[in-house]
This record gives sequence, structure tokens and C-alpha cells, in this order.
Amino acid sequence: MFKTKYIFPLLYLFIGVTPYLDTADKIVPQTLFLNIINLSSIISIIYFKKSLLDELKSSIKNIPFILYFLFFIWSSITIIFSINISESLSVLTEIFTLMVTFCLLIYYLSQVKDLENFLFTIIFSLLSIEIITVIAPFIREIYESGSPTERGQIYRGYTGNINILAYVMLIKLPFVIYFQIIGKANKVLSFLLILFVTYIITSIFATRSAILALVLLIILTISFFYYIRITSKKNYNYKKYSNILKITLFPFVLGLILNNFSSYVFKSKNLQDRLSTLTEINSDTSLSQRLTYYIDAFESFTEKPFFGKGIGTWEVESIDYVKKDLKNYIVPYHAHNDFLEILAETGLPGMVLYFGIIFYVLFKLLKVCFDQNSRYKTRIFAFSLACALIIYLIDSMFNFPFARIIQQVFLLFLIAISIIFLDLNNRSYKFINFVPLILLLILPASIYSSSRLFISSKHQKIFLQQFNRNDFSIPSLETIDKFELRYKSLSATALPMSTFKGIYYVRNGKYREAIPLFHQGMKDNPYLHINESFLGFTYLQLEMLDSSLYYSKIAYDNSPNIAIHFGHYLLSLVEAQDSIKIKEIFTSIDPSDKESYHEEGYLQAIAAVTNPENNTFALEGLDINIESGNDALKKGYYTLKVGAFDMYNADKEYQTGLYFFEQENFKSAAEFFIKADKLNPYELVYKENAANALLKIGEDEKALILLNDLIDNYNSSSPKAHYLRGLTLYSMGKKDEGCIDLKYAYDQNLISDTRIYQIACLEN
Repeated sequence: MFKTKYIFPLLYLFIGVTPYLDTADKIVPQTLFLNIINLSSIISIIYFKKSLLDELKSSIKNIPFILYFLFFIWSSITIIFSINISESLSVLTEIFTLMVTFCLLIYYLSQVKDLENFLFTIIFSLLSIEIITVIAPFIREIYESGSPTERGQIYRGYTGNINILAYVMLIKLPFVIYFQIIGKANKVLSFLLILFVTYIITSIFATRSAILALVLLIILTISFFYYIRITSKKNYNYKKYSNILKITLFPFVLGLILNNFSSYVFKSKNLQDRLSTLTEINSDTSLSQRLTYYIDAFESFTEKPFFGKGIGTWEVESIDYVKKDLKNYIVPYHAHNDFLEILAETGLPGMVLYFGIIFYVLFKLLKVCFDQNSRYKTRIFAFSLACALIIYLIDSMFNFPFARIIQQVFLLFLIAISIIFLDLNNRSYKFINFVPLILLLILPASIYSSSRLFISSKHQKIFLQQFNRNDFSIPSLETIDKFELRYKSLSATALPMSTFKGIYYVRNGKYREAIPLFHQGMKDNPYLHINESFLGFTYLQLEMLDSSLYYSKIAYDNSPNIAIHFGHYLLSLVEAQDSIKIKEIFTSIDPSDKESYHEEGYLQAIAAVTNPENNTFALEGLDINIESGNDALKKGYYTLKVGAFDMYNADKEYQTGLYFFEQENFKSAAEFFIKADKLNPYELVYKENAANALLKIGEDEKALILLNDLIDNYNSSSPKAHYLRGLTLYSMGKKDEGCIDLKYAYDQNLISDTRIYQIACLEN
């Protein structure tokens, strides 16, 4: 049976397998489980050692832990400047939980006698599991559908994201190389692990930054051992160096060959294609978007360079920089650069403290790497640790590992090993004596916080599911009244919890009860203006027009590209009978941002406040293609042109005409189609069907008049209309004119039997 010194580190490192447990974000149950493991670890130390404070003190006498503790303290201070306290407290809970985990990892790993063997078991076990979770669904997809899904989330394993798993795997690779070099690992197994990781990252995940990190790792490894070869005081011959090249370079090159082969077989992008997109900043949405995030985060830092905007607040603060461009409620969440995000949230001191931990350890490791008096094995182990930290830093430059529990735990595991390896537990400061006591005093609050966050996340999942489905019928109002709304106050998507509840109340007709909920949502997230938009709609239902206009205008002005903001503002303007403002906001929309709902909404809104005889103003200067539009667009246009009364009556006449047409009473059908056309001449199908019915009863002249009007005056592009006119003209002896229309119908693939056109127009 494993001793506790092995059990608890294993539990920490396998935190990634924690299930979602019906929560909206996997980080939440992971944090709760970490707290439970931390508590269990402390109880175990008390049971076996009896001197808990002394044991914990022995684990924190090092610069890395001191820096992490100071980072926690500084992050706590920055909450003063936070725009959302509950959001900051939730992130602070994660930081504290990780700090206790860090302390306990140092303690337990320092108790392990054969640390190298323990690390070997951990690395090879975890990496093997991770590879299997990718390769198994990859092979299954090829077997079932013939080709794999490109960058499919089915390959995300237990991490929840392929980009996360790419770095989770990659950070272990330096140790596989190390154990292969010192001869501890099975050569075939090591070779396969390096090969699979290379192929997975370059082909299955195709994560560009991870590919660059992988290439850098190979270059650094080859360069480092070449440096050792040319500077070694002892015998380090070429054969030994060539073996290292085989260990590192051969499986990597073979992985790249497999990448090109599979891209050819499955018609997917190869490594060269994927990396070539890195230079396409203007055309590559991901690159240009990240560059924008970097600029926004740095701008935020310049506003409060010392204290920052508050730990955990970038998810909210970032919206202020992109709200004009939002087309839905999907927000940036992260800056995709932990250096800049921590800088924006906690200021320069926070960034220096957090990354100071990594750079301090990295500096110490590099000193060992280049110390020619150190043992060969010691130097390459230090190099492996250094490479793993460099990979983490690369990840931090392009992603957000700081927000991922699984990556933080492994980072702290690496730093804990480095502390023991470098023998850094030799600092003695007076305040250190109080740190274990502080940890123990705050731990119950951390457990309580993570348990409440767990409950909140379960409620968030329900809200988010129903919001995405646009279904607010379930759960009942009585049920959601019991939901956790204040801790935390924002969902995983930055939508306030009170906003969800407010929408439920609106959909159930409880308008007055919804108002305070939307006002609370405005406080919780003042930059995502969904609350103002729904307030505008709510006040409209309560016939409070001034308030409706006030709030719906705020929502539209701040995020004009969100459809619901546009729609709610139009509803308020319709009630105010403000046709000038309706047209003003429609014409102000940039053509590149204009969607179909803009035209639909505008036409229906302007039609509701404009009489048909005064529609010149409504349509003047606009280019709206009704024939290409959907029913909602046509409805607004017809209402505007002929009025709702004539539009609906025309449709009734048309439906009656269709009935007679199906009964082959073509004369009556033609009469009703013509009546419909007179009521609404803009619905071109009325003319077309009237002409068709007239042709059926031999009224060719009348049919031709309608078809000429349809095509020449109303610019109909209908292939059927041209076909009918072509046949009519041809039968009247006007072959040349008729063949022009028949050719149009033929080119539009309306004439299925090509002999009709060929006999009529191509054969002499």
C-alpha cells in the first residue's frame, strides 16, 4: 500500500480527471477537490507527525513559496479596486487553494527518498494516459467516418480543451528525453511517447504556439548537448552526442513525416500550412483578435499600473474595450497572455511576484546547467526542469494557463521538485513563522468559498443551457428563486446571474419583479449591456415609454451590433412613432456589419409608423433586394408599400387562386391572382402565377402583358417568368425574342430537358 507521501502527490497530479459534476466550468469542482485533498493532507500530517506547524514551516522556507504568498497578499489588496468583488473572491479562492497545495507538495515531495523514480512513474503514467485519450477517439473516427475531425474537441481528453492538453503533454516531454538519455526508460516506450506527442501536437491538435514550443524544445536540447560536448572537461565523444540526436531528433522528424503523410491522406493542413498562417495577421482572425486583446490589456495596465483593476476582473474589464464590436454575448474572457492579464489585474507588483517565482527558479536551474563542475546527470536534469518551465512561459505568452487548475498544479509540482533539487529550503525570515497559521486559519473559509462556488456553478449550467436554447419555461420561478445569485454573481460567460433570473421573470410576465434584477445585473457587469436592453423592453411592457427609450438607447449605443439591442430599441422607437430616428439608426449601420435582421427589423418598424402613401421617405436612399429576402423582410416591405390591410387581403386572394389552380379551374385562378396583384403588385409571384393561369386558358396576349410588366418594369429575375414569356413569344412567331428568354431559363437550369431549348433555338 502506498504511503501518504506518495498518495497525496498522486491525488494532486491526477486532479485533471475530476469530472464536471453538472457544473458550468470544470475549474470549480477541481478547486473544491483540491481543498478537500488539502484538508485531508493536513489531517494526515497531524495524525502521523503530531507537529503540523513545524512540518509546514519546513516547506515554506524558500523564495518561490514566499513570492507566491506575497502574490496572494497583493492580489487580496487589489480587490479594493475590483469592479466585481465576488468575481475577485472566487479567483482568490483558487490562488489560496493552490498556495496550500504548493506548500503540501513541497512537504510530501521532500519526504520521497527516490524522487527521480517517483517522477519517472508520474511522467510516463500521465503522458501515456493523455496519449491514449487522444489516439483512441482519433482511430475510432477514422474507422467510423473515414477521416478525423480537424482539431475536434473529441480529442481534448480530460482537460476540456485541445490547446490545454497540447501543453499538458508537451511540458512532460523534456523528462521523457531525460530518462531516455540516462538509460532509465525503455527505449521503445520513450521513442513512441516522443513520436506520438509530436504527431498529436502537429497533426491532431495543430496548436501553432505548441508546435513552436516543440520545435524550440528540440533545438534547445540539441544545442545544449552540443554545448556540453564542446565544453566538457571529461570524455564526451561524438558517438554519445549522436545517440542523443537519435533519441530526440529521429522521433521528432518521423512525427513530421507522419504529419505530411496524414495531411495528404485526409486532405488536411500540414505543419507548413499551419505555421504559414502566423504571418497572416490581417487575414487570420485568431491572430488579429489576440493582438487586439494584447493592446487592450496593456492599455488597461497603463490606467492603473501599480494596483491594477483587481484580481480576476479582466473577464469583465475586457468587455469595455470590445463592446462596440460584439455581435453576441461571447466576450474575450482572457487576454490570451498571462503576463499582460496579470499585469492588468494586479499591476506591476503582482506580475513581478507571480512570474518572479518561475524566473527565479529558472535562473537557478540554468546556473546548474552551465556549471561545468556539476555532474553530467545533474546538469541534464536541471536542463529538463528548465525546459519544462520555458514551455510553461511560452504557453503563458499565448494562452492563459494561470486560469487552469490542472496546469497550475503541475507548474507547482515542477517548482516543488526544483526547490528540493536545488536545495532552496534554507531561508529564514521572522514572518515565515506565522504563515502556516495564516494558511490554517483561512483554509475553512477557502473550503466554504469553493463549496458555494460549486453550487453556483451547477445553477449557472442550468441558466446557460436554457438561455442558449431560448427556453425559459423550465425550471419554474419557484425553483430559480432558490438559486445562488450573489456568490458568484457572474456566470462562466460573464452574464450576471441576476440577469438570467430577470429574463425568466420577463418571460413569465412579472415585469415589475424583473426590474431590480436587471439593475443588479448592471452593477455586476456594467459593460455587457444586456440588462439595459431588457430594461428597455420591460419598461415598454409597463407603458413607461421614456424609461424604455432611455435604457434601450444605452444598450444600442454601447453594443449596436447585438441583434437584441437593435430590436428592443426599434420597439421603443415604434411606440414613440419616431420614424426619423428609426431610419437614422438603420442608415448609420456600417454596410460590412449589416445583417439580414437589420433590414427585417427596419422595414417592419418603419412600416408600423409610416402610411403607405408616405413611404418615399422610408425607402429613399436604401438598396433592399426584396427578392433575395426571407418572409419577415418581405412582410415589412409590403406593409410599408401597400399597408398591412391590403397585404393580408392580397394573400387571401392569392390563396384562393391557388385552390382554383389546383382544381384546374384556371380561369377563376387567374381572376384571383390578378386581384391579389392589384392589391399588392410588389409580390411578384402574383403576376407570374396569373400569367401562367392565363396561358392555360389561351389568353396569351393578356399573359404577355403581365409577363412584360413583371420582367421589364419590376425587374424580376425569376427563371420561370422568363421561360413562360419565352414560350409565349415563340408561339407568337417571335422566335429571336423568345429564345433570349428561353436561354436565360436554360442557363438558370430551369429547363431540365435540354432538347426543348436545342430544338426551339439551336436547330435550324
